[in-house]
Amino acid sequence: MRGFAGLGALIAVAAALCSACGGGWEDQVAGVQRDAAEAMEAAQRAQVLAALEPLDPLRYHHLDGMIREQGTVPGEALAWATRARETLSWIGWPGELREHVAQYAEWLDALLPALRNGDAEAASEPSRLVHALAHTFEAALETWLSGQAVPAPPELAGLEPPAHDEHDGHGSDDHGSMDGMSGDDEGGGDG
Repeated sequence: MRGFAGLGALIAVAAALCSACGGGWEDQVAGVQRDAAEAMEAAQRAQVLAALEPLDPLRYHHLDGMIREQGTVPGEALAWATRARETLSWIGWPGELREHVAQYAEWLDALLPALRNGDAEAASEPSRLVHALAHTFEAALETWLSGQAVPAPPELAGLEPPAHDEHDGHGSDDHGSMDGMSGDDEGGGDG
C-alpha cells in the first residue's frame, strides 16, 4: 500500500508542476491560435479583394448590352467569363458568401456554352441573369468586407440588371465598347 501512496504523491506533485507550467504554455498556445486566426482572416480578405477585379459588374454590363441589344457575342467574352468562373472556384470564400457564389457560378456555367458557340440568342437569358447577379454579388462582397451581415442571395424571379444610367462608380457606360474587358486579356487571354 505504501508504494501506491508514494506513487500517488509523486503523481500529485507531477500534476501540480504540470499545471503550474501549463499556464504559460496555454497562454502561448492561445496567442499562436489568435495569430493564426488573424492571418487566416487577412488572407481571406485579401482573396475577396483580389476577386473584385475579375468579377467587376461593368464587364457584364457591356457584355449583356452587346448580347441582348446588339445580338452579338464579343470575341473577348469567353476568355473574360472563363476567368470570372475560375475566380469563383479558386477563392476560399467565407461561409456567408458561399450561397451567393453557388448562384453566380450556376449562371456563369449556363452562359459559358453559349459564349463558346457564339450564340447570342442562347446567351441572352443567362447574360441578363449573370449581369444582375454580378451586381448583387459585388454588393454582397462589399457588405462582407465592411463587416456587416450579408443578405441572402436574390430571388431570380423578376431580377433585372440596373439600367445603363444606374451604374455608380463604374466609369463609362459606353454601350458598344468592350474596353472594360479587353485590358484583362492582353497577350491572348487564358482561353
